[in-house]
Amino acid sequence: MSRNIWAVAVIAAGMVALSGCGGSDAEPPAAPKAPATSAPAAPATSAAAAPKPAAEPSYSEQDRATYLAELAKIDPGLVVNEERAIRRAEETCADIAAGEITGSKLVDRVVERLSGGNATINASQADRALELMKTHICK
Repeated sequence: MSRNIWAVAVIAAGMVALSGCGGSDAEPPAAPKAPATSAPAAPATSAAAAPKPAAEPSYSEQDRATYLAELAKIDPGLVVNEERAIRRAEETCADIAAGEITGSKLVDRVVERLSGGNATINASQADRALELMKTHICK
């Protein structure tokens, strides 16, 4: 009988010891709040957080419209989303300006950039699109 009491005591002591070691499901106490002030805090300004002004496009609205109309002749799916079509042309213009991608690699990049979604183009179509970009968007 004393054996049973001893076993219960050991188990109880182990449970007490373990209860202090484990994590808790309860949330940690909240940090104290700063005292309220009568004036709101000024927003922090930093160059990284400040929105950048949209750059003026180097092309006219007429060039944009002509580019989109001619691109639609290659494949109407290319201009389903006009903003995306212009953005991809501008990205290609940046590639051209950087000069790191030229020739057939640039054509391949245009195939990748313009294909998918509503259109899939081949190298010949990409070459035509590239000429349109150079003429109307990359100025």
